[in-house]
Amino acid sequence: MIFVIFAVKEKKMKQASIFILVLVLLVYGCQRSNINKNLAEIDSLVVAELNDSAYHLVMQMNETDFYTPEDIAHFNLLRVQTGNLVNRPLESSDSLLDEVITFYKLHPDNEKMTDAYYYKAVNAYKMRDYQRSIIFFKKAEILAEHSGNLRHKFKVAEGISFVNGRCANYDFQLKYAKQALDLAKRVNNKNWIAYSYYRMGVAHSKSGNEDSILYYLHQMEKYTKFIDKKELPLILTNLGLLYRDSNPEEAKKFLMKSLSYKEFTNTYEWLAEIAYDEGKPDEAYQYWKKGLLVQDATPKDNILHNIIEYDIERGKTDSICERVNEIIAIRDSIDDKLKNDTIKDLQTRFDYEVAMHEKDQTVIRWQWALIGLFVIVVGLALYIIIKRYKEKLLLKNHQMQIQEYTNQIRLLKESGEDASQQIEMLSDEIRKIMDEKSPRLSEGRMLYDSVMESKPIIRWSADDEKKFIEYYTATNYRTVDRLRKEPRKEKLTDHKLLYLLLKEMGKTDKEVCDIMSLSDAGLRSIRNRTKPLKE
Repeated sequence: MIFVIFAVKEKKMKQASIFILVLVLLVYGCQRSNINKNLAEIDSLVVAELNDSAYHLVMQMNETDFYTPEDIAHFNLLRVQTGNLVNRPLESSDSLLDEVITFYKLHPDNEKMTDAYYYKAVNAYKMRDYQRSIIFFKKAEILAEHSGNLRHKFKVAEGISFVNGRCANYDFQLKYAKQALDLAKRVNNKNWIAYSYYRMGVAHSKSGNEDSILYYLHQMEKYTKFIDKKELPLILTNLGLLYRDSNPEEAKKFLMKSLSYKEFTNTYEWLAEIAYDEGKPDEAYQYWKKGLLVQDATPKDNILHNIIEYDIERGKTDSICERVNEIIAIRDSIDDKLKNDTIKDLQTRFDYEVAMHEKDQTVIRWQWALIGLFVIVVGLALYIIIKRYKEKLLLKNHQMQIQEYTNQIRLLKESGEDASQQIEMLSDEIRKIMDEKSPRLSEGRMLYDSVMESKPIIRWSADDEKKFIEYYTATNYRTVDRLRKEPRKEKLTDHKLLYLLLKEMGKTDKEVCDIMSLSDAGLRSIRNRTKPLKE
């Protein structure tokens, strides 16, 4: 009784354990499902460019909520991405991206790796490390090309164009600005198109192509309503640049409106130039002074030069200032030139190395393809050889069986006994072999019967000769074996062996000529070439 109670309790404990395990798995599954759903929702918001909403969702989540390294890597990438998109970058974003890249190198995901390298490039750019920025952008470019994601391709092209513009590599700036515009038009994203026209206008402005500047900035003006309000000041400043020469009053309206949102060095500089052209140097001087105080990445060399020149004209300094200005300008020029040439060479070398890598990969793929083709050809040849060898063995086996049955029939006929039933059975076995197991022997028998009945055969093919010989071998092995072994002047071919077998069958020269379609001269020739050496 005690054992029964323990057994019942043990059974209930097992059932309870199973129930708890199933419950835990269900809870874990539900939590994983919710996590994946949240991460997917943030991804979709980023793609839809609803950056504030995406950032808000990310801030509601915590790294401790995740169970797998994959979820953690995805979440960290989204933290960096959304923080950058709303201009609230994480201080630890670079180290987080390193962890993300390490994970996706082990668990490849082209699109996420593209994002990781893209934001590594953005971080490097913000630190003014343009060499590292270009390297990361180029890595992102390769990954985006392989994944085929147009959004990634656009972002990377725009980023590379921007860095090259900053480094005065205007040919690369224009090249990638054009790529970004083409991609924006393919996707038909109005916001992208607006920025792409802006980038094209800026790129052409650096090359001094006035007509192209006006064209692209006019095109951009049509799309200003699709531009993010945070970026509007910069756009208004560039619209002011558009009208600076043709309509200074309109230009000033755009530039002043831009300043009402945010101050830019270039905005003050262009206002100063307009004022100076209008004969208002004092007003221009005030704009230059204000531009000098703006904290942005725009070089202040030109403004500093104008201020010093203005001071010199009014006796506020001596010639030393001009010399200082020249030294500063020369130093900055040399530094920038060295830096920009390094960036340009770096990109060219990177593209060259990528091209060489692709070429090497192509050569390797061709080598493997040739090896594969060679293996296939060798395999096919071996298959054909083995198949033919097996067919020969099978044919030989069938020939031996038929020869054995034929010998038995001959012995039964010579015995003088009534063995018609046994003879009929053996004949049936021979027919089965030829009809069911060896069609070649069956076809050879038909040719043999035609010869025996003196029926005309229009033309013997090489395969017909072989089939005839194979059947004859099955029924008269000793004859064929003797003819093959007998030494002759020339090698015994199937054609010559056919002639000898016809003579063994008692066919006259005329019948042989008719059967083999030989002329008298042909008959003499084959007779001479098949003579045994002993004669």
